[in-house]
Amino acid sequence: MKAETQANALATLVQKKKQYPEYELTLPLFKIKQSFVKKMQKDDVLLVGLNHLDLRLLLENKSCANVEILREDNSQKIKITYLDKDTLQQGNTKKYETLKCSFGILQSRKLEVGYKVNISQLNLQEVRLFVKEKNIADGRLVKVDDEIAIKITKVNNV
Repeated sequence: MKAETQANALATLVQKKKQYPEYELTLPLFKIKQSFVKKMQKDDVLLVGLNHLDLRLLLENKSCANVEILREDNSQKIKITYLDKDTLQQGNTKKYETLKCSFGILQSRKLEVGYKVNISQLNLQEVRLFVKEKNIADGRLVKVDDEIAIKITKVNNV
């Protein structure tokens, strides 16, 4: 009986231990008016000011790499194109909040230019919106006049 308990405890520890660092795949961070955050409703459309999908990897809310999407062998991957040296600047303003648009978490063994990471488990159409680490809404990427936008599908009461 004691051996089973120890084996279960060891199995739990191994499952909790992360094999590789976890990175968050996001759009670039941008500022949004606090008034919009408070009035946000389902079906609102938020223009993000991008013509193509510009993606970043964040580690502990600090931008660490720029990535681009590749399609190889019926799977989606990202390729690291540039490593950041911690360029995230948080400005304190009363009118604006920093908005993070996250596609989800992925693990990567390496973080170097040219390295490819499989992202098949992530849905690049669905995005979660965060302000101050609070999930304020969920959305879906759409195109509006050849510009990327986010259509709000769910607003969370924060």
